[in-house]
Amino acid sequence: MKDLNALHVFLALMHTRSTTKAARKLGRSQSYVSKVLAQLREQLDDPLFVRHAGDLQPTSYAESIAPKLKRALVDVDLALEPDEFDPSSVSKVTLHIVEPYLITLGKQIIDAIREQTSAVIEMRQWGANSESLILREEVDLGLHVINDKPQSFYQKRIHSGAGYFHGNQSGEYVKFLISGVNEHQDHFRALDPTIEVGIIVDSHILLDQLMGNCFTLKYEPYYEKSQQHQLNIDVALIMKSSLRYSAKQQWLSNLISSIIDRHNSEWLALQGE
Repeated sequence: MKDLNALHVFLALMHTRSTTKAARKLGRSQSYVSKVLAQLREQLDDPLFVRHAGDLQPTSYAESIAPKLKRALVDVDLALEPDEFDPSSVSKVTLHIVEPYLITLGKQIIDAIREQTSAVIEMRQWGANSESLILREEVDLGLHVINDKPQSFYQKRIHSGAGYFHGNQSGEYVKFLISGVNEHQDHFRALDPTIEVGIIVDSHILLDQLMGNCFTLKYEPYYEKSQQHQLNIDVALIMKSSLRYSAKQQWLSNLISSIIDRHNSEWLALQGE
């Protein structure tokens, strides 16, 4: 498998299990994909894929070589990237951001990206499928909290936050659901274990409307790792480990980090007045 184009076809087939979908993913014709697959079968003396229930199922040999070929392709792609990255050459930027940051900083991030490139910008709220999309390289970067993840992810810590109660504490407690953070945990009990949840929402707009009569948990940022609070949370940029040194990921990391740093510095300065 000396042809890099053939390598891309093989990996696309591993991902899609369909010549039609692989052709669409690669921007090529189905006949081209089928032709390359036939050549690979002959060169490697293995069927590579067998049709089962309408899908192409990889053989044990294909399964064994796929991870090694994928790593090799990443190394080749990184080696071929130019030393000086030009954002104007990017065709699309895709970000998944945890909702509080999406609302507060989403427009600033979009404006900063738009200053450097005319690429299509897709910005979505972090959801249950965000991690899988990052690994499939359909999402460039995520902004979320640090938690246990496999080594296939790289989590670049930006800052930490301390939890505090916000709103009318004589009213009901509102639990604001954040995907991947607190669906199955009650972080607020670290501050007050006696609190009972009265209302559960996943809309930030609705949460704000309730704060006149209710209260919830919010976070204030800090940077000193030595600081300790009753409730701590670390915020990080999430990316695929194999792409952490990619020029595009580095560009986006620096851009988003600088916006968050500026926002938090301004917020902390206001608290000190």
